[in-house]
Amino acid sequence: METEDIVNELKHTRISLMIHAPIAFAMGYISYLLNHWVVGIIGIVVLVALGYAVEKMTKKKGMKWWFGNGLFIYLMFWLVSWTLFLNIWPY
Repeated sequence: METEDIVNELKHTRISLMIHAPIAFAMGYISYLLNHWVVGIIGIVVLVALGYAVEKMTKKKGMKWWFGNGLFIYLMFWLVSWTLFLNIWPY
C-alpha cells in the first residue's frame, strides 16, 4: 500500500469510530433505562442505518471492512456502556 492509501484508510476508520462509538454508548444507556427486548431491535436498526451512513461517507464497500470498523466497535461500546450503567446505578 502506498502512504496515501494508508492515510485514507486510517481516516475512514476514525470516521467510523467517531460515529459508531457515541451512538453505541447512548444505545447502551437507553438499553439500561428501558430494559425491554424492543430496545434490542431498535439498536439493530440503528446499527444498520449507521452502517449505510458510514458507507456513503467513506465510500467503503464490503462487509469485511464494516465488521471490523463498524459492527465490532458498535457492539463493544454498547456492551461496555450497558454493563457500566448496570453496575453503577442499580434500580
